[in-house]
Amino acid sequence: MPWIGAEYNFASTFSYRLPDFSSSYALSAPIPSPSTIKLALVSGIISRKGNIERGKQLFEQIRTVKVTTELPDRIATFKCFIKRLKKKRQGKGFEPTFGIREYIIYNGPLRIFLNVSNQVMDDVKDALKAVSYLGTSDSLCTCTEFNIREPLWNKCPQLYDSEHGKEGILFMLTEFTNEVAFENVNPYSEVRMIKGKHIVTKPYLFPIHIMTKESNYVIYETN
Repeated sequence: MPWIGAEYNFASTFSYRLPDFSSSYALSAPIPSPSTIKLALVSGIISRKGNIERGKQLFEQIRTVKVTTELPDRIATFKCFIKRLKKKRQGKGFEPTFGIREYIIYNGPLRIFLNVSNQVMDDVKDALKAVSYLGTSDSLCTCTEFNIREPLWNKCPQLYDSEHGKEGILFMLTEFTNEVAFENVNPYSEVRMIKGKHIVTKPYLFPIHIMTKESNYVIYETN
């Protein structure tokens, strides 16, 4: 099956909370996880077409396909102390609180690739074009280019295998299992997502190294 890729430029910063980190101390992975990318495509096509059934159909088409991301040459991360609102534990409404969130800045575009069949290529291209954010809702981005080509694997994170002995830095990312259904990811459904059954966390080795590190920021460079 061919690989279809899309190039994204971010308006400012990107953030995607690492699995199992709390919202009060939300460190970010350098890129969105495969499951986050798929959800962004489904959300984008529903928003653009105004048709939930179209989103459900797309999810069934891409829920188990392979996804990878080409990293830019440099990635900078920094932490912010922010004021936020959280839902009250008792009663209605929200209450103010504080937390730490990590943000990412790229020195170039982020390229996302999906391995799909020719039959769904046009649907996936429409969805890639419809994505307006990745990760947190303030991680605004625009699709600026499409490619039908093999990803540059030396710039892509790979599932970690200790036997390969490659150099890089490990980050945990989430991916859907074969058992996931649209009802599990639909926020208006009463069917819940079950960790370990519908979604799993896996270690990915990023082909990057630390170029500069200070108390509040890190700059990574691709190997």
